[in-house]
Amino acid sequence: MALSRPVRAQAAASEADVPTAGEVPEPKILIDNQSDPFATIVSLEYGDLLGDLADTTAALKSHNLNIRRAKIRTKNGMSVHRFFITDARTSEKVVKSARIEEIRLEILNCLMKYHPESTERLATGNMAVVDMDYEHPLGKAARKVVTQVSIRQSETGLYTKLFVNTVDRPGLLTDIVRVLKDINLNVVSAEVDTVGRNAVDIFNITYHGEPLPDAMCQLAINTLQYYLSKGDVEKEWSESY
Repeated sequence: MALSRPVRAQAAASEADVPTAGEVPEPKILIDNQSDPFATIVSLEYGDLLGDLADTTAALKSHNLNIRRAKIRTKNGMSVHRFFITDARTSEKVVKSARIEEIRLEILNCLMKYHPESTERLATGNMAVVDMDYEHPLGKAARKVVTQVSIRQSETGLYTKLFVNTVDRPGLLTDIVRVLKDINLNVVSAEVDTVGRNAVDIFNITYHGEPLPDAMCQLAINTLQYYLSKGDVEKEWSESY
């Protein structure tokens, strides 16, 4: 399934967002498929500790991606690396959920390799490399978290907006799409913020091309709530024995 995954930054950082001396900054990986009509914009923020663009550029190119341009900008004293990328085979935006997840995990791996201290601010913990895990529904939970799932109709009336707030984990995006597809829902687009340990996702979804009726809304909430919480329940049971 093709999936547009624009990731929007939250409200502009305030002075409170700037880490104090000695504090490990919170990593932010933002992937935006709306701002540029011809490229997917990938942004990486990690306080003022990011160096040049060479390492991340090489990592992205290793995944058959073209980098049309890259630049560094400063926001409230913190550097932001931005890459404008396209698929090397099609020269088009990267829109498939699996490919978007590969890019996100590659950047996470690169960040942890060159900044190992960042692991304490990520849901991946002290893992050296982040891998997709298809054996567990929505992956194994990295820590206990209260998952929140809610739904409301869009302002345009063309689709339904699904809000998911949960702990980040490898394969989260592709697995949420898979769960929704299993109950015959179509993901039109998604907006996802990966900020430190948290994933705050907004999915625009339809049922047979229309906004969801009330019964399908409740089914979507119950299904995602169950599968997203399942990893935490399994972890608690395994730790109790």
